[in-house]
Order: sequence, then structure tokens, then C-alpha cells
Amino acid sequence: MAAQTTNEKVVVPFILSLVGGLLILVGGGMMVGFARFPFFGGMMGGYYGMMSGYYGLMGGYGGGWFYAFSVIEIISGILVLIGAIMLYNEPSREYTWGILILVFSVLSFFGMGGFMLGALLGVVGGVLALTWKST
Repeated sequence: MAAQTTNEKVVVPFILSLVGGLLILVGGGMMVGFARFPFFGGMMGGYYGMMSGYYGLMGGYGGGWFYAFSVIEIISGILVLIGAIMLYNEPSREYTWGILILVFSVLSFFGMGGFMLGALLGVVGGVLALTWKST
């Protein structure tokens, strides 16, 4: 197989998906950090005032759900990154990698979605990969 030039590679979907995957991964890591140290999480967390601290009225998801969403987001971020790298390395299979990027970017919305920007960049990168026509 002949070496591909930069014009034949899917550069724009790769960059969007790579940045989106990194944001999703960082967002999932921050969710784990906030779930581990509840004194910094949630509105009024750690002060134990009127809302009874982290698990009170405005406490958010609670322990188990918060960990589950953060694990889903970390796995989604890793798979979006893998899909972006493989999209750049194997542009002939752009449909497969575009589906992988799109599915796990949408799945990351269950967590923070990489501050929502990461998931949106991943969705746009996945759609661009699906509609890419090689020259």
C-alpha cells in the first residue's frame, strides 16, 4: 500500500475527535476526584449548613452513581481517543472509526461529557468522519 499524503488523511475529524476525547478523559478524571473528596463537591458541600452537606438536599447524584458516571466517562474518553488515533492511521476505515467516536461521544453525555464541549467536539468529529470522502 502506498504511503498516504496529508491531504488524503482525515485531519479535521482527527483533531476534533482528539481534542474531544482529551476533554472527556479530563472531565471523567475530575469527576472521580470530586467523588473521592466530597468536601469540595456539590453546592454547599463540606460546610454542612442548611442543606446538610454533600448528601443533603442539593447533594447531586450520591456516591455510587457519581462513580459509575465517572467510569463511563473515562472509558468513553479512552475509546474516543483510540478512535481518533486509528482514524488518522487508517483513513480507509473512516466509517468504522467514525461510528466508534460518535457512539462513545454520545455515551459520555451521561457524565459531564468533557465539560459538554468534549462530547460536542467528539460528535462533530464523528459525523465528519462518517461523511468524509477520500480523494
